[in-house]
Amino acid sequence: MPQPKASCQGRWVLALVSLAGALVSYLTFAEFLLEDSYISLRYATHFAAGEGLIFQTGAAVLGTSSPLWAMLLAMPIALGVHPEVALDVAFSASMAGFAYAGGRLLQRLAGPRTSILFALAVSIGVGRLHAYWGMETALFLAWLFGGWCLALDRRYTLAGVVLGLACLTRYEGYAFAASLALILAWQESWKAIQLGGIAIAAVTLPWLLHAWLLYGSPIPVTAAAKASHVSPLRYLERSYLDLPHDILWPIGEPVSPQAIGLVLGVLIGVFGIIGLLRLLRTQPIVALALPLGALFVFATLIALAPGPAFAWHRAPVHFTGIVCALVGAGPWIERPRYGPLGRGVGLAAIAASLLGAIPMLQRASTDLRSTFQYAGRESAYIEIAEFLVETHLNQSTVLTWEPGYLAYMSGTRVIDLVGLVTPAPEFTKRAMQSWDSEFPPEAELVLLRAPYRPAGYTLIFEGSMGSWLFAREAIAERHADAIAAFRSKNAPMDEARPLSAGPVQINPSFKGAPFITGPPGTLTQIDPEQEAMALTAETPLLRIDAPHMQIEFQTSTPNYVQLQLVVRGEVVLSTDTNLDQDNILVLWDVSLWEDRTARVRLLGLAGDGAKASFGTVRAVNQRTR
Repeated sequence: MPQPKASCQGRWVLALVSLAGALVSYLTFAEFLLEDSYISLRYATHFAAGEGLIFQTGAAVLGTSSPLWAMLLAMPIALGVHPEVALDVAFSASMAGFAYAGGRLLQRLAGPRTSILFALAVSIGVGRLHAYWGMETALFLAWLFGGWCLALDRRYTLAGVVLGLACLTRYEGYAFAASLALILAWQESWKAIQLGGIAIAAVTLPWLLHAWLLYGSPIPVTAAAKASHVSPLRYLERSYLDLPHDILWPIGEPVSPQAIGLVLGVLIGVFGIIGLLRLLRTQPIVALALPLGALFVFATLIALAPGPAFAWHRAPVHFTGIVCALVGAGPWIERPRYGPLGRGVGLAAIAASLLGAIPMLQRASTDLRSTFQYAGRESAYIEIAEFLVETHLNQSTVLTWEPGYLAYMSGTRVIDLVGLVTPAPEFTKRAMQSWDSEFPPEAELVLLRAPYRPAGYTLIFEGSMGSWLFAREAIAERHADAIAAFRSKNAPMDEARPLSAGPVQINPSFKGAPFITGPPGTLTQIDPEQEAMALTAETPLLRIDAPHMQIEFQTSTPNYVQLQLVVRGEVVLSTDTNLDQDNILVLWDVSLWEDRTARVRLLGLAGDGAKASFGTVRAVNQRTR
């Protein structure tokens, strides 16, 4: 028999758990924003300024698959709220909405305890939703699961409105709407199809027509850019291998991903099948439309085969599987009967789980900010954006892999190298090995995180994580005075650590392989067994208040690993291939840069036998002031 409607008390408990989970998430993750979320912020800031839903002025290109998310963010921004604060609050509210909507769905399909278990799981990070902080994923899931609750209650017009909003948040919503229509057609519920279809059309058609007129097509350039990064079989394999990380995150990296992935797959599969059978027996068959939609989406993902970096596309599939598994496990979860004391213990356990999740989520947030992708964007792009603004080079056009953060921070016009935001340049489509001669003529600046030196360009700034900014020779000459003025000007001293204050660690710019790190103050090693990749490590910003500095450093392959002293984006000192491989201490005369701020940076290539150890930087022969 269908489950009875949830009591008012059960709804209040679910709402409180959802809100508390969103608050915990905000407190632990507000400092982290996924780089792609800045693409939405860029659209939102232009929309709030009345320029339309565009990424950059004068270019009507649909480079986002989440138009509604950008338009919703534009509202608080137009009222004066800081864009990043608006993004944090909007994502937290979306998480609360999703936890509540998913919980209400499970109240209907399984029972009150199962619903609270789902909301709690979302709040503590099961399903990896926090890792997509700032993206539209949580809002899409909230609309999607909320629409299914309404469909189960046979409120088809309102369900169509909510599913239409899901379609405008992510285009995958159409697959779920189509699955609902198929199930209703099977039941010959033509009136329901009519009511829901009219509602979805009323919500989405105005946008589709507007997009067709403004951009030439409602399909974003993002879709083609993401397709065919790997083979369909490889995408299916990666989805399986990533399953433990996607589901168990942020508990930690599994010791044996394949084994745990198999166990998770079996558990979710077995209980999910039990859940589907229960839905067939005890619920309106409309409930099967949600897993059918997830199947459509996953089949489409396998066919398109985007790169593994776009993991958030699988989130609806994962959470649908979790819901089905909880429906299957529901009888065991709901069976025990507790009195008032038991309910009190249960509420205390929920509170303890949320409080216990705080250090776990804080660690996960820190780990995400330490990854190669995020650290490079956050540390390098901030200083590069400052350089572009102060030298007025932000009035030029820059070709880059990662346009969102850079364009948002500096206001620079961008060309997206891979075509996610702007159409990909023709040279990218032909051959990325021909960069030395085939950069598009409109690319006045080129920002790379790879050891390429394009012909006809001059290196003008070396940022963290191996981020190199090149300018066409004519542009570099035109801005030579501004570049020289930027380099001569000192960075703010209040953020710099005096060199004489004691040893300073050279920190890897991201955690994990190929770095082998020990306790603070010990040497860090680059593991040569890893696949070849470029990497960096560096100190925090230092104030040079001593004439010499000593660096713990050793390498057996000096041609692959190099130490640098970087002052405002310019390398002023570096080791070379004559480095004494047996001497672990490198001594530099830095008297020319006293009272300046700088970083000591290591550039390296792990693999191919490249090997190095590095540790701390300290002052030598400090002068008395």
